[in-house]
Amino acid sequence: MGAGGRVTKIEAQKKPLSRVPHSNPPFSVGQLKKAIPPHCFERSLFISFSYVVYDLLVAYLLFYIATTYFHKLPYPFSFLAWPIYWAIQGCILTGVWVIAHECGHHAFSKYQLVDDMVGLTLHSCLLVPYFSWKISHRRHHSNTGSLDRDEVFVPKPKSKVSWYNKYMNNPPGRAISLFITLTLGWPLYLAFNVSGRPYDRFASHYDPYAPIYSNRERLLIYVSDSSVFAVTYLLYHIATLKGLGW
Repeated sequence: MGAGGRVTKIEAQKKPLSRVPHSNPPFSVGQLKKAIPPHCFERSLFISFSYVVYDLLVAYLLFYIATTYFHKLPYPFSFLAWPIYWAIQGCILTGVWVIAHECGHHAFSKYQLVDDMVGLTLHSCLLVPYFSWKISHRRHHSNTGSLDRDEVFVPKPKSKVSWYNKYMNNPPGRAISLFITLTLGWPLYLAFNVSGRPYDRFASHYDPYAPIYSNRERLLIYVSDSSVFAVTYLLYHIATLKGLGW
């Protein structure tokens, strides 16, 4: 040990790295569930809808403030206010996205039809294909960490790591990677399966015949696509009436 109890560089090199525990834990999933109080598994329809109403009210309040008062601010505050609004509103609408995500896990209520209707409505308003992503996301949870079956965030063996990875393994590189992920990652994944599981042909969450889905799931993909298209068409008409700036 060095001065102050610190490990010297030579000692650190000699000490083997501790492996992450990989053996089965001394308890089962069933035992874990039994240790959780029963009320934690209750899915109150009233409480779930209260979160939806709360988030939508906050989102509308922010929208009202932005569209009513921002143009009255003196330059350059009127321009600075909009990026701040985008960030705050994005956080609120991410909460709405998460509620729809929980609907996909059948955690919103004990009624599957209610969960799917709420999830389809909320995700479609955010231009997310609800059933398309629900299906692939369910498979992701069933195969998390699998090199062969996981749907997204698939671990790469060292031989398949991109050549530019060594240049991105630093604070500026990670900042760039994070920025791209937060701005383009989600739409690129949905449209082109970027960062998703490799398939032998083109895969997209908007394609009912993509290898991601089985034959019996195709109708749900059409429903998702139609819902997203309907919201896009509505936004287009609003923009033609109120202007693109709206």
